[in-house]
Parts: sequence; structure tokens; C-alpha cells
Amino acid sequence: MGDGFERFSVYGFSIDYVRGSRVEFNPKSREVEGDVAFHFPEKVKVFLSWGDLEKAAGFQTVGNHVDHSLSKVKSAANVRNFEEISRTKIQIRSHEAVYTRARFDEIIVGLLSGRSRKPREGHSVHLHCPKSERYFVVYGILPKEGTYSYEETFQKMAKSLKCH
Repeated sequence: MGDGFERFSVYGFSIDYVRGSRVEFNPKSREVEGDVAFHFPEKVKVFLSWGDLEKAAGFQTVGNHVDHSLSKVKSAANVRNFEEISRTKIQIRSHEAVYTRARFDEIIVGLLSGRSRKPREGHSVHLHCPKSERYFVVYGILPKEGTYSYEETFQKMAKSLKCH
């Protein structure tokens, strides 16, 4: 995979993604809420979701929004051994965002293979933008093996987010 990026832009916001990725726009997406998936060649996906900031008003801070999101992942039926690895405040444009990494086992049920555990590492960036009246979440489950740094690509994508 090359280092080249292209810009995805819709509804007044944009994000850079890896050139050659397949872009899957959720057909139910609207200006106020929706999501898009960026499919890298090796079956790795990074998602961008957005929603009405009023719906996130119950979260006093972006950190509270992160807590809510992580608790949903932790309580999923197919997740075991959930552990938050790190939480860092970062700057994206003029906004404070929160970058989080978590480790967990995904329970995979196969027809012939039965149940197995697959170790995963999830990455997310949460951002609230009062000017556009939306919140944004960039997230993905990234592999640690291989020579290509998906974590570095994820960070470049997240930091390229232009919310207004």
C-alpha cells in the first residue's frame, strides 16, 4: 500500500483516506448523521461516523462520550477480556479530541470450527464540533502484524478530519 492519500468530502466535512481503498457510504446517511467505511486492500476497515451534537449533549465532555462508546464495546456479546490501553488528548484543527486504544478478544463462532478467540486492538478518535453542530468518531480494528503501520495510517486519517 502506498503512502498516497485522497480526500473524501461530504456535507461540509472531509477526511483523507488511503488511495486505492474502497469507500462504502452508508445509504441511510444524511447531513446530520451517518457513516462511511474505508476498506483497505488487506480487509482492514476504518470508519467515520458523525451525528447531531445535541444527541451527545448528555456527555459533559468528549471523554464522557468515549466512556459511553467503550462501555458499549465492552458489553458486546462477542467481546471478552476488554482492556483500555491508552487514552490521549490530541488536537484536531481547533478542537480537543480523544484518541483511545483498547485490546480485547473477539469470540468468533464457526459452523465447523466451533468457538474461538481472536485478539483485537481497537482505535478510536472522538471529537465534538460546536460550529458544525456534529460529533465525529473515527474508529477501526487494526492488525499489529505485518510490515505496514495501520496505526500510523489511522492517526493520519484522524488528524486530517476537517469538521467545518
